[in-house]
Amino acid sequence: MSGDTGHAAGTIVSVAEGELGIDHGPIDGIGMDAMTMLFGTMGDVDATAFEEGDEVSFMVKRGRDGSYRIMAICDTGEAGTDCLDGMMQHDH
Repeated sequence: MSGDTGHAAGTIVSVAEGELGIDHGPIDGIGMDAMTMLFGTMGDVDATAFEEGDEVSFMVKRGRDGSYRIMAICDTGEAGTDCLDGMMQHDH
C-alpha cells in the first residue's frame, strides 16, 4: 500500500533552482521503485546547497497535482546516514 509521503537514499545527478535530479533506491512509504528522476522542492529546501555526486537521504510528499516534491533532504556524507531522523522528529 502506498501513502503520500516516503523516504529514500540516493545520489544527486543534477541541480537546478527548485529542482534536484536524484538516482534513488526504492522510496519506502509510497511504493516507488528505484530510478533516476527529477524532484521539485518545497518549503525551505534549498536545492542549490547540493552538488552532483552528493549522497543524500530525502523525504518526499505527494502534492495535489500528483507529483512528489522533496520536503526534507540531507547530505549523508556530511551528516551521517541517519541525518533525516533529526530533521523529521515529529514523525516518530
